[in-house]
Amino acid sequence: MLVLAAVALAGGAAAGGARETFTVVYTVMIAADDPGVARVRWDLAGIDEVRRVRLRADPRRFSEFAASGRLEERADEVAWWPEGPYAHLTYRVALRQRHVPGKGFDSWAAENWVLTRARDLFPAVSILLATGVEPHAEARARLVLDLPAGWRALAALPSDGARSFVVESRERFDRPRGWLLLGRVRDAEITVGATRVRVAAPAEVALDPAPILALARDALPALENLLGPAPPAILIVLGPDPMWRGGIGGARSFYMHAARPLRTPDRTSPYLHELFHVLDPSRPADDALWVHEGLAEYYSLELQRRGGTLDEDAAARALRSFARTGLWGRDFTRSADFALLTNSAPLVLWALDRRIRAVTRERQGLDDVVRALAAEGGPMTTARFLGATRRVAGASFDAFFRRHVYRGEPPDLSALARPRPAPSP
Repeated sequence: MLVLAAVALAGGAAAGGARETFTVVYTVMIAADDPGVARVRWDLAGIDEVRRVRLRADPRRFSEFAASGRLEERADEVAWWPEGPYAHLTYRVALRQRHVPGKGFDSWAAENWVLTRARDLFPAVSILLATGVEPHAEARARLVLDLPAGWRALAALPSDGARSFVVESRERFDRPRGWLLLGRVRDAEITVGATRVRVAAPAEVALDPAPILALARDALPALENLLGPAPPAILIVLGPDPMWRGGIGGARSFYMHAARPLRTPDRTSPYLHELFHVLDPSRPADDALWVHEGLAEYYSLELQRRGGTLDEDAAARALRSFARTGLWGRDFTRSADFALLTNSAPLVLWALDRRIRAVTRERQGLDDVVRALAAEGGPMTTARFLGATRRVAGASFDAFFRRHVYRGEPPDLSALARPRPAPSP
């Protein structure tokens, strides 16, 4: 039997002036003979100010809800009125979940390990508070794991002991976040500045952590210069089939299929792409997915060039491959097509960097735009990205955006140096 529990921490003050006034205990039970199913229990205490809790729960995965107080189930939402200072909620959740219908899984339970995101165990919630009780109420919790003999627990949360983690989030109702790897696992870690970077995988995966950790060691300082301080700990989890054969970001963590290389044939790095997302403080609006994904892909190439692991000829070939494999003639702000986000968008961002440098006589570049947006925080939109570009460069880029972003025209690559022929053997 596997048990995960979150019990409240006493004392302290939450960020933003809120005071921790109620506690939440999360308990997840996974039977060794049926690891594909979890039984989850929430225990709340001191919740006089909590009138209603809404959970956005996919009925295909979450079922068998029961609670003290009053409960109402709808299509993809559960409304819960705790009706007391002490209350509990239970439900059943299926752990095996496909990332895309018919494709690999982004949550999986095997005989000796579980790899999933905390959000797959704890659905998003919103709470309704009574007025006049606690004007700035907030919960605080920690995640405690009681595992079968021989199992370990790795989480993208601050550690509070061997199997205990502090639960922190920007939400009023704290929930565990990030990737979880539980079971018989192997791992390795390094410290880069103030950040501990850990790479982990189920014991059955042939893990060579050295190249991954070296990549993170070299890239983190440059990413911090762009995006701000890295979190105290970053967890990179690898998984085998039948898991999704790509990468998936998470809070302070990301997943990568164990068969993915550090550098793909187009010379970008899926590991650097996801590491960029881990540090990026912004979250994209629907019209800025191209910025969000395009920047991560662009810097997964550019950081290698700057670090000397990718020479100028190889970088030029990569940019030309973006032009060939990109999707053009589309409005970037209205598309979520993979070829547009990961091929067209990074090439346009490369061209934007060149334009900014030309206008400012090399005093400013795309780095300065990204740095300014990261410092400001807040949601990313195309209009906000354009505005930051204008402020950094001191010039209008409306025409550039009309042509390459809204009409989707490929940029001119004639100024790109032709790669030198390979030397004769």
